[in-house]
Amino acid sequence: MSHRNVFILPSAAGWVFALLLIAMLLTAINYQNSLVYALTFWLVSMSLASMWLTFRNLAGLHLRAGHAESCFAGETVFLPLRLSVKTGWRAGLLAGFPGDPVEQTTVVPGVSQDIRIPLTTRERGVLRPRRIKLTTRYPFGLFTAWSWVALEYPVVIYPRPEHLPLRLSSGAEDPEGESARGVGSDPEFSGIRDYRPGDSMKLIAWKHSAASDSLKSKEYETEEGGTCWLDWEALTGETTEYRLSVLTSWVLQAEEAGIRYGLSLPDVVLEPSRGEQHQTRCLRTLALWEGR
Repeated sequence: MSHRNVFILPSAAGWVFALLLIAMLLTAINYQNSLVYALTFWLVSMSLASMWLTFRNLAGLHLRAGHAESCFAGETVFLPLRLSVKTGWRAGLLAGFPGDPVEQTTVVPGVSQDIRIPLTTRERGVLRPRRIKLTTRYPFGLFTAWSWVALEYPVVIYPRPEHLPLRLSSGAEDPEGESARGVGSDPEFSGIRDYRPGDSMKLIAWKHSAASDSLKSKEYETEEGGTCWLDWEALTGETTEYRLSVLTSWVLQAEEAGIRYGLSLPDVVLEPSRGEQHQTRCLRTLALWEGR
Protein backbone atom coordinates (compact mmCIF):
# COMPACT_ATOMS: atom_id res chain seq x y z
CA MET A 1 0.00 0.00 0.00
CA SER A 2 1.22 3.51 -0.83
CA HIS A 3 0.06 7.09 -1.19
CA ARG A 4 -1.88 6.01 -4.31
CA ASN A 5 -4.46 4.02 -2.36
CA VAL A 6 -4.44 5.54 1.14
CA PHE A 7 -6.92 8.31 1.97
CA ILE A 8 -6.92 10.58 5.01
CA LEU A 9 -9.28 13.18 6.49
CA PRO A 10 -9.71 14.79 9.93
CA SER A 11 -11.81 12.79 12.33
CA ALA A 12 -14.64 14.29 14.40
CA ALA A 13 -12.12 15.01 17.17
CA GLY A 14 -9.81 16.51 14.54
CA TRP A 15 -12.44 19.00 13.39
CA VAL A 16 -13.10 20.03 17.00
CA PHE A 17 -9.35 20.42 17.49
CA ALA A 18 -9.18 22.61 14.35
CA LEU A 19 -11.94 24.89 15.70
CA LEU A 20 -10.01 25.16 18.95
CA LEU A 21 -6.87 26.23 17.08
CA ILE A 22 -8.82 28.88 15.17
CA ALA A 23 -10.24 30.23 18.44
CA MET A 24 -6.78 30.30 20.00
CA LEU A 25 -5.34 32.11 16.94
CA LEU A 26 -8.08 34.76 17.07
CA THR A 27 -7.45 35.23 20.78
CA ALA A 28 -3.71 35.64 20.17
CA ILE A 29 -4.36 38.22 17.43
CA ASN A 30 -6.85 40.12 19.55
CA TYR A 31 -4.67 40.32 22.65
CA GLN A 32 -1.27 40.18 20.91
CA ASN A 33 -0.17 37.52 23.39
CA SER A 34 3.11 35.86 22.43
CA LEU A 35 2.55 32.81 24.63
CA VAL A 36 -0.82 32.10 23.00
CA TYR A 37 0.84 32.49 19.57
CA ALA A 38 3.55 30.01 20.56
CA LEU A 39 1.08 27.49 21.97
CA THR A 40 -1.17 27.76 18.88
CA PHE A 41 1.64 27.21 16.39
CA TRP A 42 3.07 24.38 18.49
CA LEU A 43 -0.33 22.61 18.43
CA VAL A 44 -0.59 23.19 14.66
CA SER A 45 2.80 21.58 14.11
CA MET A 46 1.78 18.67 16.34
CA SER A 47 -1.41 18.14 14.31
CA LEU A 48 0.60 18.12 11.05
CA ALA A 49 2.98 15.54 12.52
CA SER A 50 -0.05 13.50 13.64
CA MET A 51 -1.42 13.58 10.08
CA TRP A 52 1.85 12.20 8.69
CA LEU A 53 2.08 9.53 11.38
CA THR A 54 -1.50 8.38 10.76
CA PHE A 55 -0.89 8.14 7.01
CA ARG A 56 2.36 6.25 7.64
CA ASN A 57 0.44 3.52 9.51
CA LEU A 58 -1.02 2.26 6.22
CA ALA A 59 1.66 3.30 3.73
CA GLY A 60 4.07 0.41 3.16
CA LEU A 61 1.68 -2.18 4.59
CA HIS A 62 1.67 -5.59 2.86
CA LEU A 63 -1.43 -7.81 2.79
CA ARG A 64 -1.80 -11.45 1.83
CA ALA A 65 -4.97 -13.55 1.66
CA GLY A 66 -4.90 -16.94 3.37
CA HIS A 67 -6.90 -20.15 2.92
CA ALA A 68 -10.47 -20.05 4.24
CA GLU A 69 -12.77 -22.97 5.01
CA SER A 70 -16.06 -23.48 3.19
CA CYS A 71 -19.36 -22.91 4.96
CA PHE A 72 -23.09 -22.87 4.21
CA ALA A 73 -24.92 -19.85 2.79
CA GLY A 74 -26.17 -17.63 5.61
CA GLU A 75 -23.30 -18.55 7.91
CA THR A 76 -20.25 -16.44 8.69
CA VAL A 77 -17.01 -17.31 6.93
CA PHE A 78 -13.74 -16.18 8.47
CA LEU A 79 -11.22 -14.98 5.89
CA PRO A 80 -7.55 -15.16 6.99
CA LEU A 81 -5.50 -12.03 6.33
CA ARG A 82 -1.77 -11.63 6.96
CA LEU A 83 -0.47 -8.10 7.62
CA SER A 84 3.19 -7.14 7.61
CA VAL A 85 5.35 -4.03 7.34
CA LYS A 86 9.13 -3.88 7.04
CA THR A 87 9.81 -0.54 8.71
CA GLY A 88 7.93 1.92 10.91
CA TRP A 89 6.46 1.51 14.38
CA ARG A 90 3.64 -0.26 16.17
CA ALA A 91 0.32 0.80 14.67
CA GLY A 92 -3.27 0.01 15.60
CA LEU A 93 -5.53 -0.96 12.69
CA LEU A 94 -9.16 -1.90 12.12
CA ALA A 95 -10.01 -4.31 9.29
CA GLY A 96 -13.39 -5.57 8.14
CA PHE A 97 -16.20 -5.58 5.61
CA PRO A 98 -18.92 -2.89 5.72
CA GLY A 99 -21.90 -4.18 7.67
CA ASP A 100 -19.91 -6.94 9.41
CA PRO A 101 -17.84 -6.90 12.63
CA VAL A 102 -14.34 -5.47 12.32
CA GLU A 103 -11.12 -6.93 13.69
CA GLN A 104 -8.70 -4.79 15.67
CA THR A 105 -5.00 -5.57 15.58
CA THR A 106 -1.58 -4.04 16.17
CA VAL A 107 1.03 -4.37 13.44
CA VAL A 108 4.66 -4.59 14.58
CA PRO A 109 7.47 -3.88 12.07
CA GLY A 110 9.21 -7.05 10.92
CA VAL A 111 6.53 -9.33 12.40
CA SER A 112 3.65 -10.81 10.39
CA GLN A 113 0.25 -10.47 12.04
CA ASP A 114 -2.53 -12.94 11.17
CA ILE A 115 -6.17 -12.03 11.67
CA ARG A 116 -9.49 -13.55 10.57
CA ILE A 117 -12.07 -11.19 9.11
CA PRO A 118 -15.73 -12.28 9.45
CA LEU A 119 -18.05 -12.06 6.46
CA THR A 120 -21.71 -13.08 6.39
CA THR A 121 -22.38 -15.15 3.27
CA ARG A 122 -25.61 -14.80 1.34
CA GLU A 123 -25.36 -16.92 -1.80
CA ARG A 124 -23.99 -20.31 -2.78
CA GLY A 125 -21.11 -20.70 -5.20
CA VAL A 126 -17.61 -19.28 -5.39
CA LEU A 127 -17.21 -16.52 -2.82
CA ARG A 128 -16.82 -13.06 -4.32
CA PRO A 129 -16.15 -10.87 -1.28
CA ARG A 130 -16.48 -7.13 -1.26
CA ARG A 131 -13.43 -4.96 -0.68
CA ILE A 132 -11.90 -4.98 2.79
CA LYS A 133 -11.70 -1.64 4.55
CA LEU A 134 -8.58 -0.87 6.59
CA THR A 135 -8.81 2.06 9.01
CA THR A 136 -6.46 3.68 11.52
CA ARG A 137 -6.55 6.75 13.79
CA TYR A 138 -3.29 6.11 15.57
CA PRO A 139 -1.63 7.88 17.35
CA PHE A 140 -3.82 10.82 18.52
CA GLY A 141 -7.16 10.19 16.80
CA LEU A 142 -7.14 13.57 15.05
CA PHE A 143 -7.11 12.02 11.57
CA THR A 144 -8.69 8.94 10.00
CA ALA A 145 -6.71 7.14 7.32
CA TRP A 146 -8.35 4.35 5.34
CA SER A 147 -7.97 2.21 2.26
CA TRP A 148 -10.05 -0.34 0.33
CA VAL A 149 -8.37 -3.62 -0.58
CA ALA A 150 -9.71 -6.26 -2.98
CA LEU A 151 -8.38 -9.78 -2.29
CA GLU A 152 -9.37 -13.10 -3.83
CA TYR A 153 -10.40 -16.03 -1.65
CA PRO A 154 -11.03 -19.29 -3.58
CA VAL A 155 -13.76 -20.42 -1.19
CA VAL A 156 -16.89 -22.36 -2.18
CA ILE A 157 -20.08 -21.54 -0.26
CA TYR A 158 -22.45 -24.49 0.02
CA PRO A 159 -26.24 -24.08 -0.35
CA ARG A 160 -28.14 -23.33 2.84
CA PRO A 161 -29.50 -26.67 4.18
CA GLU A 162 -33.28 -26.84 4.03
CA HIS A 163 -34.37 -29.62 6.36
CA LEU A 164 -36.70 -32.21 4.90
CA PRO A 165 -37.01 -35.83 6.04
CA LEU A 166 -34.53 -37.94 4.13
CA ARG A 167 -36.05 -39.44 0.96
CA LEU A 168 -33.67 -41.73 -0.89
CA SER A 169 -34.43 -42.91 -4.41
CA SER A 170 -33.84 -46.62 -4.81
CA GLY A 171 -31.83 -46.02 -8.00
CA ALA A 172 -31.95 -47.15 -11.60
CA GLU A 173 -32.37 -50.82 -10.68
CA ASP A 174 -35.82 -50.12 -9.19
CA PRO A 175 -38.33 -49.68 -12.01
CA GLU A 176 -40.88 -48.06 -9.76
CA GLY A 177 -38.44 -45.43 -8.49
CA GLU A 178 -39.97 -45.48 -5.02
CA SER A 179 -38.56 -43.43 -2.12
CA ALA A 180 -37.62 -44.73 1.32
CA ARG A 181 -36.40 -43.45 4.68
CA GLY A 182 -33.26 -45.52 4.49
CA VAL A 183 -31.69 -48.62 3.00
CA GLY A 184 -29.77 -51.38 4.75
CA SER A 185 -29.83 -52.20 8.44
CA ASP A 186 -31.46 -49.97 11.02
CA PRO A 187 -29.11 -47.39 12.53
CA GLU A 188 -27.77 -47.99 16.03
CA PHE A 189 -27.20 -45.28 18.64
CA SER A 190 -23.47 -44.54 19.04
CA GLY A 191 -23.23 -41.35 21.12
CA ILE A 192 -23.76 -37.60 21.41
CA ARG A 193 -22.10 -34.95 19.23
CA ASP A 194 -22.44 -31.22 18.50
CA TYR A 195 -25.38 -30.07 16.40
CA ARG A 196 -24.69 -29.63 12.68
CA PRO A 197 -26.74 -27.69 10.10
CA GLY A 198 -29.32 -29.96 8.51
CA ASP A 199 -29.78 -32.24 11.54
CA SER A 200 -33.35 -33.38 12.04
CA MET A 201 -35.22 -32.14 15.10
CA LYS A 202 -35.69 -35.80 16.01
CA LEU A 203 -31.91 -36.18 16.36
CA ILE A 204 -31.50 -33.36 18.90
CA ALA A 205 -30.62 -34.59 22.39
CA TRP A 206 -32.65 -32.14 24.44
CA LYS A 207 -31.41 -33.31 27.86
CA HIS A 208 -27.76 -32.95 26.87
CA SER A 209 -28.48 -29.62 25.15
CA ALA A 210 -30.11 -28.26 28.31
CA ALA A 211 -27.07 -29.24 30.34
CA SER A 212 -24.69 -27.39 28.03
CA ASP A 213 -24.49 -24.03 26.25
CA SER A 214 -25.03 -25.47 22.76
CA LEU A 215 -27.29 -27.89 20.91
CA LYS A 216 -26.35 -31.57 20.92
CA SER A 217 -27.46 -34.26 18.48
CA LYS A 218 -27.67 -38.01 18.70
CA GLU A 219 -25.32 -39.99 16.46
CA TYR A 220 -26.21 -43.29 14.88
CA GLU A 221 -24.23 -45.94 13.04
CA THR A 222 -25.37 -48.16 10.22
CA GLU A 223 -23.73 -51.34 9.00
CA GLU A 224 -21.96 -51.23 5.67
CA GLY A 225 -23.85 -52.23 2.54
CA GLY A 226 -26.71 -49.70 2.35
CA THR A 227 -26.61 -47.80 -0.95
CA CYS A 228 -29.01 -45.01 -1.92
CA TRP A 229 -29.42 -42.16 -4.36
CA LEU A 230 -30.18 -38.52 -3.63
CA ASP A 231 -32.21 -37.71 -6.69
CA TRP A 232 -32.98 -34.28 -8.15
CA GLU A 233 -36.18 -35.67 -9.69
CA ALA A 234 -37.53 -36.57 -6.24
CA LEU A 235 -38.25 -32.84 -5.76
CA THR A 236 -40.24 -32.10 -8.89
CA GLY A 237 -42.25 -28.90 -8.86
CA GLU A 238 -39.84 -27.00 -6.58
CA THR A 239 -37.52 -24.12 -7.40
CA THR A 240 -33.88 -24.76 -8.25
CA GLU A 241 -32.46 -23.17 -5.10
CA TYR A 242 -34.93 -25.03 -2.88
CA ARG A 243 -33.98 -28.35 -4.49
CA LEU A 244 -30.29 -27.66 -3.98
CA SER A 245 -30.92 -26.70 -0.33
CA VAL A 246 -32.89 -29.89 0.34
CA LEU A 247 -30.29 -32.07 -1.39
CA THR A 248 -27.62 -30.41 0.74
CA SER A 249 -29.56 -31.38 3.86
CA TRP A 250 -29.97 -34.93 2.55
CA VAL A 251 -26.22 -35.22 1.94
CA LEU A 252 -25.59 -34.27 5.57
CA GLN A 253 -28.26 -36.63 6.88
CA ALA A 254 -27.08 -39.56 4.75
CA GLU A 255 -23.48 -39.04 5.85
CA GLU A 256 -24.54 -38.91 9.49
CA ALA A 257 -26.56 -42.10 9.06
CA GLY A 258 -23.51 -43.89 7.62
CA ILE A 259 -25.24 -44.73 4.34
CA ARG A 260 -23.46 -45.06 1.01
CA TYR A 261 -25.19 -42.44 -1.12
CA GLY A 262 -24.96 -41.17 -4.65
CA LEU A 263 -26.02 -37.80 -6.03
CA SER A 264 -28.04 -37.50 -9.21
CA LEU A 265 -28.44 -34.09 -10.87
CA PRO A 266 -29.31 -33.26 -14.47
CA ASP A 267 -26.09 -33.90 -16.45
CA VAL A 268 -24.15 -34.72 -13.24
CA VAL A 269 -24.00 -38.07 -11.46
CA LEU A 270 -21.75 -38.92 -8.52
CA GLU A 271 -21.49 -42.62 -7.80
CA PRO A 272 -22.43 -43.87 -4.32
CA SER A 273 -19.78 -43.63 -1.65
CA ARG A 274 -19.35 -42.25 1.85
CA GLY A 275 -16.85 -40.36 3.94
CA GLU A 276 -15.67 -36.79 4.32
CA GLN A 277 -14.18 -36.52 0.83
CA HIS A 278 -17.34 -37.80 -0.82
CA GLN A 279 -19.47 -35.45 1.26
CA THR A 280 -17.27 -32.49 0.28
CA ARG A 281 -17.43 -33.51 -3.39
CA CYS A 282 -21.24 -33.64 -3.26
CA LEU A 283 -21.54 -30.32 -1.47
CA ARG A 284 -19.19 -28.61 -3.95
CA THR A 285 -21.18 -30.05 -6.84
CA LEU A 286 -24.41 -28.64 -5.39
CA ALA A 287 -22.77 -25.27 -4.69
CA LEU A 288 -21.33 -24.88 -8.20
CA TRP A 289 -24.18 -26.43 -10.19
CA GLU A 290 -25.57 -24.07 -12.82
CA GLY A 291 -28.07 -26.25 -14.63
CA ARG A 292 -31.79 -25.70 -15.08
